[in-house]
Amino acid sequence: MKLRIKRMLAALLALVFVLSLVACGNRNSGDGSPSPGTSATPGPSQTTGPAEVKPDVPANRYDATVTPRTGNNATMPLVIATNTLDGKFSPFFYTSAYDGDIVDLTQLYLMFPNKKGEMTAGVDVASYAFDYKVDVASDNSTSTYTFILKNGLTFSDGKPITVKDVLFSMYVLSDPMYDGSSTFYTMKIQGLSEYRLQTSADVLKMVDAIIEAGITNGDDGKMVINPANGVTMDKQEKFWSYLDEAGAKFAQEIIDYVNNNYKSYIEKYFAPYTPDQVAASPSMQAAFGMVMWGFGELDDSGKFIDSMGNTYDLSKDTVDANIYWKNILDAYGYDLSDTGINYEKAGDLTIQDYIRDIYIEKEGRVAGGVNSISGITYGKMVCDDGVEREYIKVVLDGVDPTAIFKFQVPVVPFHYYTEGYTGTLNEYGVDIGKKEFMDHLKTKNNKPMGAGPYVFEEYKDNVVTFTANDSFLLGSPKIKTVRYQEVTSGSELDAVLTGTVHYSNPSASMTIINNITAGTGDYAKVKYILVDNDGYGYIGIQGQAIPEFKVRQAIAHAINPQLAVDNYYQELATVNYRTMTKILWAYPDNPEPLYPYDGTGETSKKLFLEAGYKYDAAKNIMTYPDGHPKAGQQVTFKFTLPSEASEHPAGSIFLDTQEVLAKIGVKVNIETDTNLLSKLSTAYESGLEVWAAAWGGGGVDPDMFQIWYSDPAVNQGTSAARSGLYYLFQNGSDEEKAMLRELNELIMAGRQTLDMEERKTIYKRALELSTGLAVEVPTYQRKNMFVYNHEVIKTSSLQTGDDVTPFHSPLVYIWNVELN
Repeated sequence: MKLRIKRMLAALLALVFVLSLVACGNRNSGDGSPSPGTSATPGPSQTTGPAEVKPDVPANRYDATVTPRTGNNATMPLVIATNTLDGKFSPFFYTSAYDGDIVDLTQLYLMFPNKKGEMTAGVDVASYAFDYKVDVASDNSTSTYTFILKNGLTFSDGKPITVKDVLFSMYVLSDPMYDGSSTFYTMKIQGLSEYRLQTSADVLKMVDAIIEAGITNGDDGKMVINPANGVTMDKQEKFWSYLDEAGAKFAQEIIDYVNNNYKSYIEKYFAPYTPDQVAASPSMQAAFGMVMWGFGELDDSGKFIDSMGNTYDLSKDTVDANIYWKNILDAYGYDLSDTGINYEKAGDLTIQDYIRDIYIEKEGRVAGGVNSISGITYGKMVCDDGVEREYIKVVLDGVDPTAIFKFQVPVVPFHYYTEGYTGTLNEYGVDIGKKEFMDHLKTKNNKPMGAGPYVFEEYKDNVVTFTANDSFLLGSPKIKTVRYQEVTSGSELDAVLTGTVHYSNPSASMTIINNITAGTGDYAKVKYILVDNDGYGYIGIQGQAIPEFKVRQAIAHAINPQLAVDNYYQELATVNYRTMTKILWAYPDNPEPLYPYDGTGETSKKLFLEAGYKYDAAKNIMTYPDGHPKAGQQVTFKFTLPSEASEHPAGSIFLDTQEVLAKIGVKVNIETDTNLLSKLSTAYESGLEVWAAAWGGGGVDPDMFQIWYSDPAVNQGTSAARSGLYYLFQNGSDEEKAMLRELNELIMAGRQTLDMEERKTIYKRALELSTGLAVEVPTYQRKNMFVYNHEVIKTSSLQTGDDVTPFHSPLVYIWNVELN
C-alpha cells in the first residue's frame, strides 16, 4: 500500500571489458575525486622489486602537528545540529540517519562518492582504495572487482590499516548472525550465500526450486503449495511452515524503516502523539509504521484502527510486527509477487528471502560449517609505479551495475572491535555465526573508532564531542573540535538564530529565504544553501483510461510545469523535463521539453483533430469521435489532486490546463481526493485519469525497470500498471508498441553493462521514450535547505552552488572547513 511514502541501445561488448582501469595510478574527475577512465590493468610490474613504500597521501596535506592551528580553529568548536540520537554509533549497527552522521565522522570507507554519487578512489580521495577496476566476462557470467589499497595509512589510534581490516568488515556484514542494516550480503558474491547461511549449494538449489514453485491462494483462502521439481512435499511444507515467523520479520523491517527515516512525519500524520512518545513505545512505533504504509489510521481520540478494522488503545494495547503481518496477509493472501506481499517490502529482502534464511538456519546447516567466502580473495601486487600494495578481489555472478555502490564498506579496525573477545577468531577476524561475537561488537556502539577525520570523545547531555584526527589521510582537519548538538525537530532554524548551533538543515521555505535575504536582527548572521531533493513531481496521464496517444500528447502540451515553481515553490524548485530525478548522474544535460507548453490551446486542438475528435467552433465544443463510446458528447477529463488546488504544487498547473483546454472546447473537472496516493497502484480501476503526485528518491542508480518496463510477463510491479504501460504494451498503437519495445530493450541494456558513459547514452534515449509516451509529465524538482552562521563558519571553506548535491552536503569535506 505504501500510502504516504515512496519513491540509444548500445551494442554489448563481445569481449571481456575493463572499467576504471588505472595501473595503480591516480585519476581525478575535477571535483576532488577520480572518475572512470582507462589504462593498463593493475598487475605485476616489470620492475625487479618493489620501490620504497611511502604513505599514499597527498603531498601537500596539512599536518597540524607541524603547523599548529590558530585562532578559533584551535579554540572554538564547530557546532552542528542533529535530531534525536539513538546512541547506536557503530559502523555495523547504526539504524538512524542521525546516528549514521556521527559514525561517518569517525570512519574511512573503501570507496567514496563524488558529487554525482559515483563511487571513486584515488590519492586525493577520502577512500582506502588507491584504485579499482572491474572485469566482466565475455558472456556476462561474472564480474570481478579488484580494489588496490593504499599504503601507510593508520587508524586514529595510530595502528596501521591493512587488508585484514577490510576483510573483517566484509565478513562481519556477511555473518550468519549479523542483524544490522547493511545490505552488503545481498550481492551475488560467489560463495556468500553458502557462508552467510552456513549451507551447501545443494540446499540452496533445493530452496530455490521451492521458491520458484511458490504458493497460491486456495478457493477456501488457505495456502496451496505448488509442487516443486525434484523436492518432496514434506520438505516444501516444512519450508512454508516458517511463513508467519518470516512475515513478522518482514513487517518489522517496515516498522524500523519508517521509524528510522520518517520521524519528522509523526506530528503531521500521527498526531496527537509526539516523536518522544513514539520513541518510547514499541506499540506506537508499530502503529506509526502501519499508518505510514497505509495499513491503518488514528481516530479523533488517538486510538489506532488497523486495516482489518481492529481498534487499539496505544496507551495499553500491544501493536507489533505479528499484528502488522496479519494485516498484510489479510490484504494480499498468499500472493508473494511484486504486486502482492513483496510490494510492501521496505528493503532489499523479499518475504521469500526471510523464509529461506529461517529455514536454512533451522533445517539446512551443513556439518562443519562454511569457513570462508570463495568469491573474496586478497594478496599483494607490484603496481606499474613500482610500489607493492595490498589488494582485495571480489567475484560476483552476473553483472550488477548497483554492486559498486555497496562497496562503500567501512574500513573498521579489527583490533579495536575484537579487543577483549574471549572466543576463537578465524583469519578474517570473526567468530562465525556466534551471537556472543555480535554482542561483543555491539559493546562498542557507544564509542566508534576508525580512520575518519575526527575522533569520537563522548556523548553527554545531548551533545556528541569530537576532536581532530591529525593522522587523517587527506590532512589534519582545520577545526580541532566538532560537536553535534541534538535539537528538537522543527527548531533547526531557531537553533542557528539563537547561536545554539552554527549549522543545520531546516525544512526549506520562502519565509526563511526572505528573512535571510532581508538580513535584519539575528538573520543578519545567517546564510542559506539550497540543494536538489532526491525525487521529483509529476502529472500522471493514465494510458488505459486515455489510450489515444495524440490525446495524451494534447494534454501534455496544455501543461505548464513552470507554474509549480512560479506560484508555489519559487526559489525552492526548478522545472524538470525528464522522468528521472535530476540529481542522478544519468540525467541528461540541459534537456529540452518534449511537449512545450502552448497556452493558446492550438497545439492541443490540432492533436485532438488528428486523433479523429470533432470541434464545433461556433459552440466551442470538442466532441468524441465516431465509434467512441461517448461519440458526440463533449470531451471531459477528470483531474485529481490529493489536496485543494491552493495547497498543492500542481494546483495552479491544473487550473491553468483547465483554462487552456476550455479554449478548445475540452472540459476539465478538478477533484480533490485525500486517498489519491493509496489508489495509484490501481489507478485505472480506481477511475483515475489525470493526477498529480511525486516520486521519492531512487538512490544512486538510474535503473528504470520497476516503473517503466512494460512487458507484464517480465515485470509484475504496480508502478508500470499505474500509468497503463502494461495495457499499452499489449493494446497500444504501433507507434506506442515500438516505443515501449525499444524502451524495454534499453532498460535491460542498462542493466547489462557497467560502463557509465555507455549507460548515460542508454538512459538519455530511454528518458526520451519514457517522457515521450505522455503517461507522465515531469513538473518540478524541489530543493532542501542548509543554513549556517557565516560570522562563525568561513563561507569559502564550505561546498556551495553546484558542488552541493544529495550526495555532497556543504560539510562533505569537513576536514577543510574553517572558522572565522
